Formats: sequence, C-alpha cells, structure tokens
Amino acid sequence: MRLINITFTLLIGISSFFAFLSFGYGWIVSLIPAIAIPFLSYLLANYLAHRKLKAVISFGVALSISLIIGNMLAFIITKFVSSVFHSYIYLLMNLIITYIFFAFSYQNRKDLKFGEILNFFQRDFNDVLGRPKLVDTSALIDGRILELAREGILEGELLIPKFVIGEVQHIADSTEPLRREKGRRGLQVLEGLKQLSGKVIKVEIISDSPRNREVDHRLINIARAKRIPIITTDYNLQKLAEIQGVEVININKITKALSPPVMPGERIRIRIIREGKEPDQGLGYLEDGTMVVVDHAKRDIGKEIEIEIVSVYQSETGRIIFGRKQEEVKV
Repeated sequence: MRLINITFTLLIGISSFFAFLSFGYGWIVSLIPAIAIPFLSYLLANYLAHRKLKAVISFGVALSISLIIGNMLAFIITKFVSSVFHSYIYLLMNLIITYIFFAFSYQNRKDLKFGEILNFFQRDFNDVLGRPKLVDTSALIDGRILELAREGILEGELLIPKFVIGEVQHIADSTEPLRREKGRRGLQVLEGLKQLSGKVIKVEIISDSPRNREVDHRLINIARAKRIPIITTDYNLQKLAEIQGVEVININKITKALSPPVMPGERIRIRIIREGKEPDQGLGYLEDGTMVVVDHAKRDIGKEIEIEIVSVYQSETGRIIFGRKQEEVKV
C-alpha cells in the first residue's frame, strides 16, 4: 500500500506541475500546487480508507447527485446571461446545490440510506459468485456441508481458519471412539471440500491473530472484521454471534427446509447403528442427519428395520424422530 501511495502521489504532483506550467505560470508558482494537491489528495485518500465503505459510497452518491443538479441549473441560467459570467455561474450553482444537498442529507441522515445502493450491487455480485462464508468446527464434523456444496446450494468462497482445522485434528486424535470418529469424518469432509475447490466453490485456509483463545470468539471476530456469515450447526455459537451482529447460516435450518416432512403414522426403513440413552433403545439417522430413536431396537444394531413414526420433536438445533418397530405395531 505504501508503494501505491508514493506512486500516485508522485504522478499527481508531476501532473499538477506541468498543468500549471501549461497555463502560463512560472515554475516557482507551479511548485505550490504540485506540492499542495498531492498532499491534500493523500490526506483525503487516507481519511476515506478508514471510513466504512457505505459511508464512502453515500458521500460519492450525494456529491454526484448535487453536481448533476447544479450543472443542469447552471446550463439553464447561462441561456439568459452573457457568456462572460458562464464559468462563474457554473461554479456558484455547483457550490450552492452541493451545500444545500449535504445540509439536507446530514439533517435527514437516519432516513436517507444511500448504503442500500451498495447492497444492490453487492446482491448482484453475490448472485454470481456467492458471498464468502466462514466455516466452523461443527459444520465440518457434521458433514452435510459437503453435500450442500456439491449440489451447488452453498456457493462462493468457503473460508476455513487454521485453528478450526486444528480443533478437528485434535478431535480425530481423541481416545474416545465416537469423538475420534467424528473428527475423522470432519477431516474427510475438509478433503472433499478441497477437491471441490475451483469447481462449484472456492476453499481458502486462513489465519488470524487471536485476541482470545476460545474458538467461538475467534470465529466471531473474523466474521465481524470481514463482514461475512458463519456456517455452523452449533446453536450456542449461533446465539452468541447474532448478539454481536454476525449473520449465521445454520445447516440444520437448511436441511430442515430441504428435507421431506415426516408425519406420525408414516412408515420408514432405518438402519440402527447404536444404542440409545434409555434401556433397549436403538438409534439411527436419516440421510439428512436427523436422529431417529426407536424403542426396543437395541438388539437390532447393525440391521435395517421398518418402523412407524410415533412423534416428531422439533427444536432450534434440529429435529428428533421417535418411532417403534413395525413388528410391534402388527402385534
């Protein structure tokens, strides 16, 4: 950035110097604007660089509108006065209209939302490439993000922090079998996303300068700094992020919207993969990751059985289906 500043400052200074020479001024007089104009340009550029983009866009829109109106009025007025005064009329009308417009805009700044123009162009850009999105640990371990990306539902750039990968690796090295299996699945999902990179999506591994060692806070800090949403399945992270004004894309809500509804009394086939919390319960999962709890199915672990849905429990974190074996229904 320093090189850019030096280059453009020199170009503006040299251009100003030769411009004033061409106007007939001496080289000593021409040195004054050759120094002053680049200096003022640098101050303005430095000031705008530390402003919010919406504020800069709003300033540009306000200035453009005022100049258009000022020049239109000046053009009309010059039709009725001597040509000697034309340049003064253009200057005066532009100054007057610019002053009036900015005074009005400042007094009504809460109602005038010039930043919406930025959002309009941003939506058009996002429609083509999709917004960058920050991926958290739970989304990788969950695994459904890979299918959503593969099917084109998640587009654009997926940013995966190195500390998230480190946490997934730590889980994969766990001595607890179930936790270790989740971590390994997260690493497989990461590898799958990398293979998709450059096709449907773009995957970028990023670093950060942590002010807080806790993963959730580091994710939120990155999302706020880059003004991008977080992809997660973690309900607590979602609430913490929303409190701080960070947008969240919850995979549970996406799959809920895409998954077919199931009703009590409906019959489905499910593979029982492990025992449940209650005695003699068996657990299985639908293709969208929905947990299915089946009574008296502990002895059917590893088998695919037909069940009848008894009830469906829906919460912010997802849904749980409760069912019973079909043979019990027949009895």
